[in-house]
Amino acid sequence: MEFFADLESLISSQDTTNESAAEFLAEIGSPSVSIAILDHGSITSKCISTVGGDSETLFQACSISKPITGMATMRLIQAGKLQLDSKIVQLLPDRVISILETPQTNLLLQQITIRHLMSHTSGINIGHFFGYSKDAPDVETVLSGKVPANTLQVKVQGLPGYSMSYSGGGLTVLQIILEAVTGKDFPTLVKELVLDPLGMSRSFYTLQDGEKNVATAHFTGYTPCDVQWHVLPEKAAGGLWTTPTDLLKAVRAIQQSLKGGAGKEFLEKETAREMLEEVQNMMALTWIAPKEPGVAFVHSGSNNPGWECFVMGYADLKSNSGDKKLSERKAWDDCGICIMTNSAAGFTVWAKVFHAITYLKEWASLPYVVGGGPFGKIPFCARGVQVNGRWGEWKGCWRDEEKELVLEGNEDGPVLRFGTNVSARLLPAAIPSTEHTGNGKSIDLVLEGLEMMVRLGWKDGNRGIEVWYDGVPPRLLHLRRVD
Repeated sequence: MEFFADLESLISSQDTTNESAAEFLAEIGSPSVSIAILDHGSITSKCISTVGGDSETLFQACSISKPITGMATMRLIQAGKLQLDSKIVQLLPDRVISILETPQTNLLLQQITIRHLMSHTSGINIGHFFGYSKDAPDVETVLSGKVPANTLQVKVQGLPGYSMSYSGGGLTVLQIILEAVTGKDFPTLVKELVLDPLGMSRSFYTLQDGEKNVATAHFTGYTPCDVQWHVLPEKAAGGLWTTPTDLLKAVRAIQQSLKGGAGKEFLEKETAREMLEEVQNMMALTWIAPKEPGVAFVHSGSNNPGWECFVMGYADLKSNSGDKKLSERKAWDDCGICIMTNSAAGFTVWAKVFHAITYLKEWASLPYVVGGGPFGKIPFCARGVQVNGRWGEWKGCWRDEEKELVLEGNEDGPVLRFGTNVSARLLPAAIPSTEHTGNGKSIDLVLEGLEMMVRLGWKDGNRGIEVWYDGVPPRLLHLRRVD
């Protein structure tokens, strides 16, 4: 557990009033932050909390439920009970087809396949489900949009295969298909296909009678929500209760399947590769798996009234896509991270913790996963770490289309000046630097007291500065030097 001591030390150092790591994380958004780390096959975990809990405490997996559903689906495909290109109208009960179809979309509905549902390219609507504090409807009522459903009717609103549009509605349709194909209710079939084979013993779709080790939802790190949690009949899209450790067991199974050769893989190698093949806009089959830079598969999640989470597994997706393999084995191969929070404000928290873990481990970060990862969220500062002396090579005046900023120094080190007499001290950022071939690594600096970071690096062979700003929406500015 030495690593978690280092992580908590970094977190607690953000505050000068001697707050604990748990107290600081509550201050910035979440009362509980449950973390698991997969390091070359071995999983360790820790729950940092001001309200109690441990690494066995259950959290809502939110949309990370989707890739778990995807893994169950791929097992059925591998067993010959489904095909990715099967038409869903051939698998759905007639009463469900009658809910989904309209006179204008009947022919389009007939074109939708399992692959479309899993890659969010089906054209089916409803990106997010809110859940129910009481009297949850059955899933077919949800599809119909009729009382007491709190979302609109699930239906086709776009052309199948034309564009990626995130669809919880599509995964709910897949839930019904899996039940129809197996003749089993959804929790039972996922338990048999995924949870039990992978030893995910702390994963459930319905809380067990007497279960007390459960996190409760909060608006912030201090304020509980009006109800402890919502129930989601849309189990495939967002209904799983689990732990970070269990989710990394699923990640590990995918990683081992990609390698193949052992004869006991969860999925056959080609099946796993197809699952992580990018289809559109970074989305593969229920996993976000960008081919560029091709180093990881991820998913994040957000449930009402107060849950935010993230999971990631490193993998060589270059060779998976048929492109040239990554040039060398990396220190983060077969590793992964999962972070779960019980707060509506938890996105900022897990993103900062994610950056800190990759910084301390010297693993690759993932600033490129817009919407599905930590891009735009500013890392912690690394207090006590010396600023790279090369920062002075970027001294001077810089600007974008709107503003002018000056990078200069004083007795405390580098500062960024804006206006005539306002400046912010720059501290080392707890985020892995990026490598610029032929020039070296970036120098990443947080503006003290602000949710902004500057990355001193190179662009097209010349020195450049990126400015990260965690606003609404997040912004990434590229500055040019003013002669």
